[in-house]
Amino acid sequence: MLNYAQLAKNASIIALFTAISRITGLVRDIIIIHYFGASLSMDAFNIAFTIPNTLRNFVAEGALTAAFIPIYTETLKSSGSQIAKKFYQSVFGFLLIILILLIFLGIIFAPYLVHAFANGFATRLEQINLTISLTRWIFCYIFFISLTALSMSVLNSHKHFIIPAISPMLFNIAMIVCVFAFYSYFENPIYALVIGVLIGGILQLVIQIPILIKYKLFLLPKFNINTPYMNKFITATLPSVFGIIIYQLNIMSLRQIGSYLPVGQITYYSMADRLIQVPLGIFAVSIATASLPTMSEHVLLDTKNNKALIEIWHFSTRLTTFIAIPAMFGLISIGLPIVSVLFYHGAYSWEATRMTANIMFALAPGLVALSFSRTTIQAFYALRDIKTPIIISAIVLILNVIIAILMLKFETIGLAISLTISSFIQTCFLVFALKYKIGHLNIKQISYSVSLQIMLSLLMSVTVYCVCLFGDWNKGPTVFNATLLILSVIIGIATYVGLSLKLNLKETEIIKKFYRNYKSCKSN
Repeated sequence: MLNYAQLAKNASIIALFTAISRITGLVRDIIIIHYFGASLSMDAFNIAFTIPNTLRNFVAEGALTAAFIPIYTETLKSSGSQIAKKFYQSVFGFLLIILILLIFLGIIFAPYLVHAFANGFATRLEQINLTISLTRWIFCYIFFISLTALSMSVLNSHKHFIIPAISPMLFNIAMIVCVFAFYSYFENPIYALVIGVLIGGILQLVIQIPILIKYKLFLLPKFNINTPYMNKFITATLPSVFGIIIYQLNIMSLRQIGSYLPVGQITYYSMADRLIQVPLGIFAVSIATASLPTMSEHVLLDTKNNKALIEIWHFSTRLTTFIAIPAMFGLISIGLPIVSVLFYHGAYSWEATRMTANIMFALAPGLVALSFSRTTIQAFYALRDIKTPIIISAIVLILNVIIAILMLKFETIGLAISLTISSFIQTCFLVFALKYKIGHLNIKQISYSVSLQIMLSLLMSVTVYCVCLFGDWNKGPTVFNATLLILSVIIGIATYVGLSLKLNLKETEIIKKFYRNYKSCKSN
């Protein structure tokens, strides 16, 4: 029997602490932008952080999570905790070898990596040399965040989500503190951010240790890869290596194109993307993260028709779109007020503010596609099918590059449009592939729900847009502007939720049902 109440509880726990983390992330970005603006140094830092951060996906959201959680869950169920722990230790040892080699090569070949990601910087000698230097320092971050991701994966498999969800907050706090502490210490203040990245990575790993000790998972690594479960893990991981290459090529292509644009364009894009990542991380990623262990368990129990998997996918997807669609319309309708209040101060100019808002406008529709893709990819991972998402990603990569080149005359706005279009194409391919793999997905029911969500979101967006007409947004974060923006968000949420309840949308009924079940379980 599907325990939806528990799944909803897990997702809400992740969402709550992820929300705290994202809020501290916004504060971090506000402070960084205030001090550094859309400058040559800030563009260099964004590229330098992007290079190792894309490799981080090898463990954070890529090969390790996709392969480790289903196999660890199966080992735990079929062979017991001792064998599962030995498997975890072997993965730990395997990962250490990969990380040491990766960091060593990354530091040595940093100049080539920078040219691969941002060859356009070569026309500005100061900028490319700075980017190479920053990249070498930040590469050490991969070690800490990768071990953190392994710890998070094993804790999530044991249905512990709080510490993994809250640990990114420490990263944000570390960067904020380091900006204030070291901004005047270095000849080039941008190195204050590098210190923050490294300290933040260490703190994210350290906070996992007490919980690992509690679950008796604070274990030494083993370097034995010749076991049945490790062979299964490596076999499952290898296809994801190609997925990582595809992911990197996608990032590299967009950053490469962006590096030829005028100074500041990469920072505009990065700030807009950060705002998009707030609702994506809080809701879509939280629901997807909570659903993978549950999907994996039910795939083991139901190997014939995958009925439980379909129900979990259906539930997760509808909850995701219920939140992602109004978030998309909200970002579109009041994008400029949001960017103005958050970023238009200090070294960040009005032109940078307007450009960031325009890019966010272009990225916002992709929020729905990315949210939809998250839960669908998790279904493939639970089925031990990593190849299908990789093949689809390869196709979408080619399309994304082609569209980006065609849209290049619109600069970073064109890059944002190309990413949004390719995200929708990827979602369609993933859904059709999942339907082909496991059968009927009841797409009509989801389509009906999405149609109602779009209608209500349109009404909400008109309401918040009208409220924000009274603001004078080229004056930045004045008390009046900030108050008006907060008021518009509250009115928007109340409008959307109120109309949803009035029309008895199935998503609200599901949420109320899970809430009642959870209260009942808690009282018992």
